[in-house]
This record gives sequence, structure tokens and C-alpha cells, in this order.
Amino acid sequence: MRSWASIALCRRGGRAVGITTSLSGAGGFGKTTLATAVCARRRVRWRFRSGLFPLRPRIYIVTIGRDVRGRAAVAAKVVEVARFITGDTTEFNDPYLAGAHLGRLLDKRPRTLLVLDDVWEAEQLDPFLVAGRRCVRLVTTRNPSLLPPDARRIPVDQMSPEQARAVLTRNLPNLPDPLVNALLAATGRWALLLRLTNRLIAEQSGTGADSTTVAERILQRLRIQGPAAVDDAAATWNLDDPLLRNQAIEASIEASASLLRSGGRDRFAELGIFAEDESVPISVVARLWHATGQLNEGETRVLCGRLERLSLLTLDPRNRGTIRLHDVIRDYLRGSLSTAGLTLLNGLLIDSIAATLPPAQRLAPTTPDPGHAWWQLQAGYLLDHLVEHLLAA
Repeated sequence: MRSWASIALCRRGGRAVGITTSLSGAGGFGKTTLATAVCARRRVRWRFRSGLFPLRPRIYIVTIGRDVRGRAAVAAKVVEVARFITGDTTEFNDPYLAGAHLGRLLDKRPRTLLVLDDVWEAEQLDPFLVAGRRCVRLVTTRNPSLLPPDARRIPVDQMSPEQARAVLTRNLPNLPDPLVNALLAATGRWALLLRLTNRLIAEQSGTGADSTTVAERILQRLRIQGPAAVDDAAATWNLDDPLLRNQAIEASIEASASLLRSGGRDRFAELGIFAEDESVPISVVARLWHATGQLNEGETRVLCGRLERLSLLTLDPRNRGTIRLHDVIRDYLRGSLSTAGLTLLNGLLIDSIAATLPPAQRLAPTTPDPGHAWWQLQAGYLLDHLVEHLLAA
């Protein structure tokens, strides 16, 4: 599949909107992972190489996400992309004018690959297709119907039996074939669920537990709490049904969360308040968890490391450490929190951040008292999402 995507991106063509290739499929099937792998391929990096810096190809990955809705938000995203790629700071309120401007800027540059990850609506994608003959787009989406008619579409769905077996059994002791086949059926050969199941078995067997016994217990849980019992080992449940996927992911997440120490499950659920598809600084997570569970930053980092080992989040050690939730897992966590719970947690986060800021006076006699000097925030995540958390609180 990576080869097909690479070929589609590297083929030559002169259409007005460049070439658009899409990776489409439901959440947790590996579209983003596949897109990232394609961008790392030598053939793709050579195709989009920079003349002065051949080791730094002109490949840009932009996450759109479900929360970018409405003309103003989409226009702001296009402007952000233009600034990210070219440094241009021209502002637009109209997404199509912003898209046309971005296209003109890209036409002045060498061949560029723009990865538009996690596109949900046509209104999010269309402005990026307005112009730009020298720009190739790679789109990941759950909704292939929003793509232009001439786009090369590559579906990403359940893994083949061989691929699924490799993910499920990676770095595990040998498991009986009938048990492996039953787990492949119970997980629907869904990449996200396979990975969660693999890490859950590895975490427990790493403490000395018998891996076969652990795997059998997980299988039983998936069958009881998951979509349904599957008697035919070659059969899988319907991956296109979001209700079945939610049941399966709930069973797996709950099994993983049960391994956390006292309070760990609550701290994990609280991560659902953070913005979708964003890297959140561990220092910000520590502020929240100190307010809810009296954890210090060291304890926060230990718990984040445990959650990563269970594949419940992605941990990036760069820039003093950030975490990122898969949106399927984030959706589950938010669903586990009541409306009052979301309000309370956002309020605790805001209060904890405010406590780090100096008091501020009115900027003018007729303006409201800001209380704290919010403009002195340093964390990029908070600069981008403070208003969302204030409103949620």
C-alpha cells in the first residue's frame, strides 16, 4: 500500500490542481501512520527535494481535524498553512480567497507535497484545491466522497490476516494458533485494536504472567464486552459499524486502564478535555493532574510513560515532552465524562494555569478586569487553545 501511495504521489502531471491522492478509511485503521511512512520513503523525498537542501524535502504535514468548522475557522487554517510553508502573514476571512492566495504562493516555489491529515468535510478540503499547479496533495479522510473526481483513492481498511498476525504477536512469546486466530476475529483485524491488545498482553506477561492465560482472558473480555462472540475464527465483525467499533475499543481500553494504579484510570480519563489532534505539553498535563490528583510533574511523567506502554497515548520526548491521543481514544474518554465533569475539569485546568501568571490591571478604564496576564503564556498549546478551555469552563 505504501508503494501504491508513493507511485501516485510521484507520477508526473500538469493538471490545474496538481495531483490529489487520498488514504480513506475509518478511525484507527492507520491512515496517518501510512501517510507518515509514505513521506519518509526515499523515492518521495527525492521527488520533492529542495535544490539547496536535498536532505530537507518540501513535504509539509498539516492536521485539519473535526473541530475546524465554519468559514472563519477554515480560512484561519489556510492562512496558518500559508504562514507555516512560506512565512506569508496575509490574513483572509474567506477560505477560498485564502486558498487562492496559498496556491499562488506555492506556484512560486519548487514542487511541494502537502499532506492534509484527518479531513472531515468538503469545506475543509476545497480551499486547498483552488490553485497551485506545483503542489501535490495527500489527503487522509474518513469520508472519500468529499474528494475531487480525479483523485487517486487508496482505501485503508482492516489488515490482511498476515499483517494482523504480525501486529498482534509482535515481541510476544508464542501463542497457540487457535487463540491467535480467535483474537484476530475478535479484534476485526483493526490496526488500533490489534496494537492495544498486543501491548496489553505484553504489559502483563512482562511481569511474569503466563502469556497464553493473559491472552485468553483478554479474548474473553473482548467477546463479552466487545461487538459479539465470533465462533468462526475466519470471520470478523463489521468494521464499518461505528457502534461495534466503539464497543470493541471500550472493552480494550477498560482492560488496559484496569492495570493502572489507584487514581490512574481517572487521570487518564481527564485527558479527554484536551483539544483533538494536538500535542499537549506534559507540563500542562501536570498542572491538571496536580489539581485533580495532587500529582507532581515527575509522577505525571511516570504515568504518561505507563500509558504509552499500553498504547493509550503517544509520547514525544522532544521539547520537554508532549503527549497526543488518538482521536478514537479521545472520543471514548470524552464520552466517559459527564457535561458537568468536562466543565469542572476545564475550570480546574484554567485555575491552575492562572495561578502561574502575574495579576493584571485593566488595559483601559472601560475594559473588563482580566484578572491575570494571560498574554504572558508561553506554551504553544495554551496560546492556541486557551479560549476553548475558557469557554468549556
